[in-house]
Amino acid sequence: MGVVMQVRNIVFGITLISLLAGCSMFGSRQVDYKAGAVAVQPLEVPPDLVAPAVSSRAPAPAADGTQVANYSDLARTQKAAETPCAAPAPATAQPVAAKLLQVGTTHFILVSEPFERAWRTVGLALDRAGIKPADLDRSKGLFFLKISGKGKTFTEAQLHVRESAGVSVVTVEGMAQQDAAARLLESIHQGMAQ
Repeated sequence: MGVVMQVRNIVFGITLISLLAGCSMFGSRQVDYKAGAVAVQPLEVPPDLVAPAVSSRAPAPAADGTQVANYSDLARTQKAAETPCAAPAPATAQPVAAKLLQVGTTHFILVSEPFERAWRTVGLALDRAGIKPADLDRSKGLFFLKISGKGKTFTEAQLHVRESAGVSVVTVEGMAQQDAAARLLESIHQGMAQ
């Protein structure tokens, strides 16, 4: 049994040495992969194919939500700001194109923006008007409002934002008095103009 263990240890040692040596005792052959390479002409762009000027930077919404900026523009303005003689141009927010309209007895606001931007614009206008929604449902385009009236009475209303062909319409639903709905829409419209 002692001889068997010695033979096993010797075989194990030889195997271990050959593995550690990286099989170098079996010979190594260097392969020159570049020797068989064939030179290929670069691709040519047809003269009638014009590639559009595309920025490699991804667009990002600006802080005011009305513009789209990209990293290249941001880097350019930061570089200009670092120059001691040049001051960056002040960023001016473009007012939202919103019109307060009336058809018959129905009042509404027509916003020339898609739903996503109009939803944000209406939310900001409500905040500026000092109206805090009791609840909201963005998937249905609804702001649920509780407006305090004379004394401690509350009027519940729904402000509905809908989009049609890139233009959004803001209406008030659930208010019995049309003049109260008109005043609410007017205060929201004023908040959009700020």
